[in-house]
Amino acid sequence: MLDSLRDGPATASMLARDLGESSGATSYHLRALEAAELVLEDLSRRKGRERFWMRNPARSGMISSVPADDAEYGAALAQLESVILSRDEEALNRYFPVRERYSEDWQETAFIGGWLAYATREEIEELSAHVVEWLHARRRPGTERPKDAVLTYVTYRAMPQQPPEAQGSGT
Repeated sequence: MLDSLRDGPATASMLARDLGESSGATSYHLRALEAAELVLEDLSRRKGRERFWMRNPARSGMISSVPADDAEYGAALAQLESVILSRDEEALNRYFPVRERYSEDWQETAFIGGWLAYATREEIEELSAHVVEWLHARRRPGTERPKDAVLTYVTYRAMPQQPPEAQGSGT
């Protein structure tokens, strides 16, 4: 449903048609996504009982990996994580076979990397907020894009890790 809402606000019935589900099922899941603060009701579009839902711009593209006490929520979170990781893998698999088709400048600009750094939780929250803010500013309609803008897949992760000396010790 979050993927479907990338195209803009939708009702439970609209999502049900798109996803081949019942509107009862999509309504239920929308309420769960609302409780997790991943979607918001778009009050500007409300008409009577018809509720439009949109992705929460403050949480768009970000999920919390906090385990939930609710088994169903935990299962939904695991499914969402799986979708995001699959999307990352698909993006890599689409890029590598055709990377030579891009200009030399773009080939040099394309980037895959990873580091270990010692940071506080607050510092990672600050970094995540900067990344999401930068990305949201570039999710603009075609009329506002620079002529040389290229659709680019960007992924970001920040996960605590055990230092190498603690791995295997159970700490």
